[in-house]
Amino acid sequence: MELSGKNHQVTEVGLIPHDWSVKKLCEIAELATGNTPPTNDQSNYGDEFFFVSPADLGKGKWIVQTEKKLSRKGFLNSRRFPKNSVLFTCIGSTIGKSGMALQELTSNQQINAVFPNSNYSSDYLYYALSSVSSRIKSLAGEQAVPIINKTQFGETKLTIPPTISEQIAIATALSDTDTLIENLEKLITKKRNIKQGAMQGLFTGDKRLDGFKSSWKEKKLSDIGKTYGGLSGKSKKDFEDGKHPYIPFLNILNNPIIDCNFFDYVNLRNEENQNKAHQGDLFFNGSSETPEEVGMCSVLLNNIQKLYLNSFCFGFRLYNEVEVNSLYLSYFFRSNEGRKLVYSLAQGATRYNLSKNNFLKLVLRVPELKEQMAISKLLSDMDTEIQSLEFKQHKFRIIKQGMMQVLLTGKIRIS
Repeated sequence: MELSGKNHQVTEVGLIPHDWSVKKLCEIAELATGNTPPTNDQSNYGDEFFFVSPADLGKGKWIVQTEKKLSRKGFLNSRRFPKNSVLFTCIGSTIGKSGMALQELTSNQQINAVFPNSNYSSDYLYYALSSVSSRIKSLAGEQAVPIINKTQFGETKLTIPPTISEQIAIATALSDTDTLIENLEKLITKKRNIKQGAMQGLFTGDKRLDGFKSSWKEKKLSDIGKTYGGLSGKSKKDFEDGKHPYIPFLNILNNPIIDCNFFDYVNLRNEENQNKAHQGDLFFNGSSETPEEVGMCSVLLNNIQKLYLNSFCFGFRLYNEVEVNSLYLSYFFRSNEGRKLVYSLAQGATRYNLSKNNFLKLVLRVPELKEQMAISKLLSDMDTEIQSLEFKQHKFRIIKQGMMQVLLTGKIRIS
């Protein structure tokens, strides 16, 4: 690599090396828009040929699967795109999502395909278009259904290195980083599946940890703890420039253990009598648009003074004398067994609610305290490993963004 020096030129898209050029996409590639075979003829659809929609893009560089597929008949009657085509969404809220074809395929009409001329690299154009996706999206303006027509899309200006070999070298460096990110994603998925499998056995008693043989006991929630409500009587103004921390809804929904770096803030008057969250308390979201998300559980493991709870959730505080581990309960209520119990209580049609009174009637089968703690530690260690991998993946994504900024503008040249 060499750092670019003073040999630069000023262009409409910024400073680039003197031997680079700015090209319109339509000058260096053929563009085509996909089409949808008639849906009233089901013989057009099957399981043989990829039929790409925006939902299939943005999951990595390569399109490796599609939600819908076509039959041979439907495929032969569609506008087909060759292997290595760059696909870019140009209609709707997902404008800017892109991917590359691993094989010949087709798409619906929300997507434009790019086939570069022989002097240009498909891989380079994929990264170049990704880097200007926000600029392209802004062309849609404010309208009910955002759209970038093919002419507008073709007018997109890209910075182009002078040789295809340099284009390929840049794309290879970025692609190698993508491979690292995708491999980490596969490993994270594998670790999550292992954890889910472990939870399935551990919370039914089908799988016991070494050294534990005692029988499980039934415990009614009302016998081991009590519920309390979140913030009440607050107005929108109370949340402006708030001073007192409270646990937001999403912190509970997304985490088995409360993330203490993710609090929102509210203003409280001295005379207010609001419930405070204590170390060891469990929290449940009491309402959701889907039964799958209602009653998700999280536990507070830190001792934080004057911490409150959002109004859409409720807390559950264990009595001091009970032999139940709060972290164990948090993982339990996120397991298949725990979710089944919560599903049985979810009430509603368009929105599902969880009654605190009905919640307290639930009866759980739990092992002795030592086994609860051992199960909690095992699952917590798994979570720590997954979080470490997610952090590593996040770092690589940041590195990739930095690489794109310098490689696609020629600030750093790959020789």
